[in-house]
Amino acid sequence: MKFNSSKSVITQIGERYQVKCEPLMLAGYKLQFIQSSKYLGVQFLAAKKLKCSVDNARLKFYRTFNAIYSRSKGAQSEMVTLQLFKSYCLTFMLYASEVMTSSKHSLKMLDFCVSQAVAKIFNTCDKDCITA
Repeated sequence: MKFNSSKSVITQIGERYQVKCEPLMLAGYKLQFIQSSKYLGVQFLAAKKLKCSVDNARLKFYRTFNAIYSRSKGAQSEMVTLQLFKSYCLTFMLYASEVMTSSKHSLKMLDFCVSQAVAKIFNTCDKDCITA
């Protein structure tokens, strides 16, 4: 098996993730130590335990929602926008969520994204209407 050492990196996970290690060599090249790495669309962070970042999912969610919302405003139907939201936006947010380790903070961030989008679709700021 041949490795491409220019594309290979190291992310430390475990109790000693902050400890500076000696450089590891692969095919005569030093591997770079990084704080986060992306694998199959999921961003893993260097930490004591396996930790995933939801920042990339939030970015894709907002990008998709804003594109859909700007184009569906002319339809004058919240239900059309809501169906497009469920079909397209939520898939970006929920991609690989079953394999990610989710903290309470991450779940609150994702819930806030959905609440903001629903509030914008229905043109309301009342939190009781959104969470009901």
